[in-house]
Amino acid sequence: MLYKLKYFLLILLLFPITTVMGQAQNQIPNAEELLKTTEGSERIALLKELSRLYMDTNPDKSIEYAKEIVILNASNPIEKSASLYNLGNLYRRVNNYRLALDCQNQALEIRKTINDQQGIASSLNNIGEIYKTLNKSDEALIHLNRSLEIRKESGTQKEVAYTLNNIGSVFWLKKDYGNALEYYLKALEIRSELGDKSDIASSLNNLGNVYKNLNKPNKALDYYSKALEIREEIGDKTLIAFSLNDIGGIYWRLNNFNESLAYYNRSLALRKEIGNKLFIAATLKNIGTVYKDLNELDFSLKNYNDALKIYDETNDQKEQANVFSLIGNLYETYNNFDKSLEYHKLSLTIHKRIGNYKGIAYSSNNIGEILMKYYPDKEAKDYLLLAFDHANLCKDRSLQKIASENLFEYFSNQGDYKKALEYFREFSSTQYDSIVDQIDKDKIAEFEANYQISKNKDEIKSLKAYSRQQSIVIYLFVALIILAGIIGYIANKNIKIRKEATQALKEKNNELEEINSLLKETEVSLRDLNLTKDKIFNIISNDLRTPFNDMKLMSSKLLESFDQAKIETQKDLSKNIKDLSFQTYDLVENILLWSASQSGKTKFSPRLFNVKELLDHSLTKLSEQLVEKNVKIIFNLDSSSKAYADTAAICEVFKNLLSNAIKFSYREGKITISAREKKYWIELDFSDEGVGMSKTNLHKIFRLDNNYLALGTAQEKGAGIGLLLCKEYVEKNGGKIWADSEEGKGSSFYITIPKSDKLMGSVPKVEDQ
Repeated sequence: MLYKLKYFLLILLLFPITTVMGQAQNQIPNAEELLKTTEGSERIALLKELSRLYMDTNPDKSIEYAKEIVILNASNPIEKSASLYNLGNLYRRVNNYRLALDCQNQALEIRKTINDQQGIASSLNNIGEIYKTLNKSDEALIHLNRSLEIRKESGTQKEVAYTLNNIGSVFWLKKDYGNALEYYLKALEIRSELGDKSDIASSLNNLGNVYKNLNKPNKALDYYSKALEIREEIGDKTLIAFSLNDIGGIYWRLNNFNESLAYYNRSLALRKEIGNKLFIAATLKNIGTVYKDLNELDFSLKNYNDALKIYDETNDQKEQANVFSLIGNLYETYNNFDKSLEYHKLSLTIHKRIGNYKGIAYSSNNIGEILMKYYPDKEAKDYLLLAFDHANLCKDRSLQKIASENLFEYFSNQGDYKKALEYFREFSSTQYDSIVDQIDKDKIAEFEANYQISKNKDEIKSLKAYSRQQSIVIYLFVALIILAGIIGYIANKNIKIRKEATQALKEKNNELEEINSLLKETEVSLRDLNLTKDKIFNIISNDLRTPFNDMKLMSSKLLESFDQAKIETQKDLSKNIKDLSFQTYDLVENILLWSASQSGKTKFSPRLFNVKELLDHSLTKLSEQLVEKNVKIIFNLDSSSKAYADTAAICEVFKNLLSNAIKFSYREGKITISAREKKYWIELDFSDEGVGMSKTNLHKIFRLDNNYLALGTAQEKGAGIGLLLCKEYVEKNGGKIWADSEEGKGSSFYITIPKSDKLMGSVPKVEDQ
């Protein structure tokens, strides 16, 4: 009687735990208190429930309870194998794949001894999934195919479809999209017959993944949207969040960043509601990447750092390393290569620690590329070789291609043509693989056609049965043979027509995609032209009107002062008119130069020139401004440095950057002009110690669609056109421009100029003068 009462109390305790998660968290302490006095099967039941409850909130605690279950079930082979199987799944959730494999293999061996065929198939399937995650595709396929054989004989159709789907995923990871599509369609066919909406949605989602990787975003979007529709009908918030996240990724690929953010934010809201930290972090990471492409550095970093915080809490080192790589890429887009290297090296350290070959290849390749392109550093070779070795270990063809291509470039630059040829051959072999991939892509339409035909197989079976029943009548038999031949001919012709139609449709789709792409490019061009027009009209209507009004007022006052013989007043007014005239002249000159560049009328004639001499020439035009504020110029560059660009354009760039630096410098301040010699470029840094600007305003200075204007320290005015002209001229001459600033501490403007004509392919060459 006491035993039954105790068991009844246990059920009462577990009921609220299993029904309401909010109440469950309050009941956990009571359950753990009861655990101290509970033994036998009741203790195992309580441990299972506590392990389940801690699964999302405290995975380590969940694993501890699961370990005790294994110990308590030691004498029961069936229960021990099941508890090892569950423990392996928990280790897999926290990315501890070594222990996950160990548990699953132990469970498999026990199930073999008791001839538990369904259990064997489940273990083989899970082991295959772990190998898939570890990018060990051969081992994954061996275990999954063995699982499939058993499930076809003794398993359910649902299990068969599940394993077919997993095999498709292995081929998908291998980028073998032809085979991936074949297995995904087989799984979908079974799931459609079973009518399981959740599984059908998963298969549709997988087909979307295939077309996403085949660079068919519109077709992928169609499959993802169908999956989302089904999942919303079911009401499964976890799966809805997955579909929203996938659709957000497609819109990101289509450069529709607003739609991408809308779907990602909907996914994030659901995942926060559900409370799964790893999925929340994954979506934050995606949102950070969208903001990166929107050139919103602060928002991008915020989301990346929020994701990092979660991965740190959950000890997900692999994802931590991936986010460090993303931050490294972010800093590289802003030409902050020191910061970029710092984060890529953090990523590489973690990937090495956890033994992630693909991650090691990716991170070391990023480091090697930056060192090779922007630093005269011999270390580049070591990182590029490390990337090549690990790309081969993980058999990732895209990484193999990138690594061999980079090594070919590196050894070519070093003059080691024997080594360069060796890696060129490696690169060529990956190019051959790409051709094979294209052949696989061409098979995909055929797979889809076969899938459609398979829907009519019941009718074909009925026709065969009818033929057998009538075979006793010889004349009808002959007639049926003739009829079958006709049907076969018609069927083959229909298949041929279907294939031709599919190919024609594919070509039309490609044409439509090209047209859409051209329309988008036109839309962007029109937007830029409208912004240019609006900017010019704004300058003409406001920024030019103001100085002329000021000159009218000053001229009137000057005339009045002659009657009163105020010599000092006359001098001040004359000086102000002169200064305003110079400023207005510079503004008009910049407008004309920039407008000419926008309309394609500017002709560039690049040549080699001495950087220091051109800087001195630019400074002579600004001597009066320098004297007025008593600003000191400090040079930190080699006087023999040479660059290759159009001297008139670069002179305008120097003049505008120096004029800005003087304008925002305090009296008796200093401006430092530094130069760093890179392999292909010279990087110039114009730094002042003036007023500086906020990070928000810093992101506006090179954009057409901004209204950010600032007065100099002596109330000098400007229209913001000078920096737009600088950006235009620097980029037309094959370089880059960016800035860094802090309020109250000054600003630094950086530009790169090519050192030779190697980077000036789009600019007509002239002989050095």
